Amino acid sequence: MLDIFSKFTTHYQKTLSLARMSANNAGRKQLEPADVLLALASQRGSLSAEILDKHGLSPLQLHAKLNTQPAQATISLLNDEPNEETLLDILSDELSLTVKKIVEKSVLIAWRLQHQYIGTEHLLYAIVTSEESEVKSLWLKLGTNLRSLKQSVNSILKSTSKFPDITEAFAPNETKPENGRENATPALDFFCTDLTSKEIQDKVDPVIGRAKEIQRLINILGRRTKNNPLLLGDPGVGKTAIVEGLAKKIMEGKVPEFLLDKKIMALDLGLVVAGTMYRGEFEGRLKQILDELKTHPEIILFIDEVHTIVGTGAAPGSLDLANIIKPALAKGLVRCIGATTQEEYKKSIESDAALERRFQVVQVVEPTPEETEAVLKGIKANYEKFHGVTITNEAIEAAVSLSERYLPDKFLPDKAIDLVDEAASHVRTSYLPQGNSKKIREFDARLKQLQQAKELAVQEENFPLANAHKEEEARVKHELENLKKNRKTGEEKIGTISRPEIAQVVSQITGVPITELLAEEKTKLMALEEKLSSRIVGQAEAIKAVTRAIRRGRLGLGNPNRPLGSFLFLGPSGVGKTELAKAIAEIVLEDPQALVRLDMSEFSEGFNISKLIGAPAGYVGYKDSNKLTDVVRRKQSAIVLFDEVEKAHPDIFNLLLQVLDEGHLTDASGKQVNFKNTLIIMTSNLGLKELTQQAKLGFTAEVDKAQSNWANEWQETKDQLMGEVKKFFRPEFLNRLDGVIIFNPLKESDLAEIVKLQVTELNNRFQAQKLDLTIRLGRGVVGAIAKLTFSPQEGARGIKRYLTDKVEDPITARLLQSKIKPPANLTLSVKNGQVILK
Repeated sequence: MLDIFSKFTTHYQKTLSLARMSANNAGRKQLEPADVLLALASQRGSLSAEILDKHGLSPLQLHAKLNTQPAQATISLLNDEPNEETLLDILSDELSLTVKKIVEKSVLIAWRLQHQYIGTEHLLYAIVTSEESEVKSLWLKLGTNLRSLKQSVNSILKSTSKFPDITEAFAPNETKPENGRENATPALDFFCTDLTSKEIQDKVDPVIGRAKEIQRLINILGRRTKNNPLLLGDPGVGKTAIVEGLAKKIMEGKVPEFLLDKKIMALDLGLVVAGTMYRGEFEGRLKQILDELKTHPEIILFIDEVHTIVGTGAAPGSLDLANIIKPALAKGLVRCIGATTQEEYKKSIESDAALERRFQVVQVVEPTPEETEAVLKGIKANYEKFHGVTITNEAIEAAVSLSERYLPDKFLPDKAIDLVDEAASHVRTSYLPQGNSKKIREFDARLKQLQQAKELAVQEENFPLANAHKEEEARVKHELENLKKNRKTGEEKIGTISRPEIAQVVSQITGVPITELLAEEKTKLMALEEKLSSRIVGQAEAIKAVTRAIRRGRLGLGNPNRPLGSFLFLGPSGVGKTELAKAIAEIVLEDPQALVRLDMSEFSEGFNISKLIGAPAGYVGYKDSNKLTDVVRRKQSAIVLFDEVEKAHPDIFNLLLQVLDEGHLTDASGKQVNFKNTLIIMTSNLGLKELTQQAKLGFTAEVDKAQSNWANEWQETKDQLMGEVKKFFRPEFLNRLDGVIIFNPLKESDLAEIVKLQVTELNNRFQAQKLDLTIRLGRGVVGAIAKLTFSPQEGARGIKRYLTDKVEDPITARLLQSKIKPPANLTLSVKNGQVILK
């Protein structure tokens, strides 16, 4: 009997004492359910008091609803320390029949849940679920949502039923477990995964290499003090795999003697925190985990993402997981392996010196491409079996090389494994079941139908039909087993993974067109110069230089650590510098949105650099989107146009040096952005005065048949211009460019071609708007428009404005006035030196 009483928690005992005092104060000799409920609500720090308060049943609220003594007197009485009567006296003499049944039920509830204590939550649940009329009348009087209250108490009891010692902190009179329970680890079994179990190891990929890291892990675990290793490395380099590799060695017995009987248990922190609604639950769970670890020194705890222990479970006035576990680590009572990244280690663990010194760091570096290939070859059998495909060595080599170039923000071997896995998944999802696979699906469906029909026949007591279904079911099962056996032993794979499949996945992830060159794509590259020339008039040299860079990059022959090309475009206004960049985006990338245009006049001040790479930490706008790095990160294959670059602040050029030389740029948050698949184009108006003068001379030279003189003067102008460029830009900036291209001034014949292009574009717009209108060019009109619109300061821009004024506006007016009824052909012609529309 006394053994049972010893299991009542202090809060439980105080509750009964306070209930007795409340009954005595009311002039009653026996405790009633209302006395017990009021006492439960008054037990500050107990689970039952928190639950009742959450449901609007605080001591003051209860007293007001029960309408007993003056509130202040009762609350004051209930907050006093209970008299020193024994629990036995209260239970034997002073309980009403209803309260006695409630107490007995609370004991039964604790026993059924295998709890080694009897707490206030058991007592509250007994009251909530009581069928006694006196208790039902009490709840009716209080007007409480009984279903919601019952769910709250039930969730608390369920959260502790899996691990009976979870709230032993509330039970100071705890007795030792019975014989045979010393080796039980219910909390560890519930919150952890045993990595040394055969079931887990069968699902884990083999660890290739990493022998040095595993040996270092063993050495640290074998130390007398500070035997807690901490694996430190970038995400995806294989930290968790190293621990799994050690667990496999322990399971196979390939470790030193002191590790032979050890088990590695991986802690799930999310599961520890989940469901801890009330104060003390988290600490109770963790205390039981630590006690089990102390009792079982053969268990080594593994905490992946160990930085998350800092702050986990913290609440005002309580400790977090890190501070709770620190003393156990310091005394060597618990052995722990941690894993985290350099960034998180510096942020969360390095700042806590006391926690940092408990661990011994093991650096896990990114494997080399050669080591990554060995890893992939070692695990490819698992992926072949899972996806039902064949993975070639060519695919493995492509996964390593392409991931290294096009996924610089991730790490080997993880990013290479991702490519192989996704390529295999793509082949698998594209496959329609056929052969044995199709038959297996059909037999599976037939088997389910027979089982349902058999069960229905039994329910209807049609036993002959049920027996027939059973015989047919046995036959189908036999056929199904044979089919599955044949598939395992000899069925061919559904596909093969090689370089093209890997390249296709990379293209989908990055948007960079790196799939294998087909014949039509080669033809397209060969015709690229011609297509650009049809769009950009009179700039053969610029088009040729840009085309060469694009071809090198597309074939993979360029420097893989630099952008595809970087050019500085110089020339008079309106000769096609910006238009060429737009044409490349539309023709090569087939995406006008791939042009990232930056007007450098916006970056004339030094502080504007934050618009390109983001604001530094602590400044306004930190983590806000910026105009360069965020855009390129989302669209790796892009044309980056720095318009009028000479207007930028000198600090901007220092930033560009990193892009031009290394092919990447580090933003304000410390992340590297890949520019290796971009084409960098900068335009400048340096020497505008000389270029404008030369443009005027170039236009008249053709008329005056003085081409030779003009060519000599143009060469002198180009030399003069290059001198200005070298004065303005620093040598280290110019040396990193693939070329400085000076655009030629437009001649009369060039302007005439541009007029034709603009009129064609206008006709295309009419067709796109489903206006059946066509503009035709009469004799001499092209030359007339070229002469009328020429301006050295504007170049070809005047043509577009002229056509808007003289063609688009009149057509708009005539359409509104119904003077033109489509379909119609309109002709531009010259009359008395003026262009007219007929």
